[in-house]
Amino acid sequence: MAQTKPALEHPWRLLTLLVVSIFINFIDRSNLSVAAADLRRELMLDHSQLGLLLSAFFCSYAAFQLLAGWLVDRYNVFWVYGIGFLVWSAATGMTGLVTSFAQLLALRLLLGMGESVAYPSYSRILASGYPEQHRGCLLYTSRCV
Repeated sequence: MAQTKPALEHPWRLLTLLVVSIFINFIDRSNLSVAAADLRRELMLDHSQLGLLLSAFFCSYAAFQLLAGWLVDRYNVFWVYGIGFLVWSAATGMTGLVTSFAQLLALRLLLGMGESVAYPSYSRILASGYPEQHRGCLLYTSRCV
């Protein structure tokens, strides 16, 4: 039996999973800002600590984008993305257990590292798994131009 690419075997399923993961990605990166006032009170954080926590994600996310792109180009994109998804999910899940500024800072940095693989992976999956004429199509059209 010939092996097929997973992206081509069930393209709409894969696309749906990618869209759901993008949604989760955006929620995870912004959830701290929603809880900022309560976190500040509960962990007795000053304004500079809170600012550092809010920016920590983006510092590690931006720094690891280059490494993430290299990993996606060099290794199986599904494995790289899966590991990144696991890292960012674990960091988000453990955030509810923190008791100190240092723990929360470490988890925000870890979240940025894990999420840094998302967009390079999305790009690789879409570029290699979907024909060029389908990449820019609107979902409600019956054919692409």
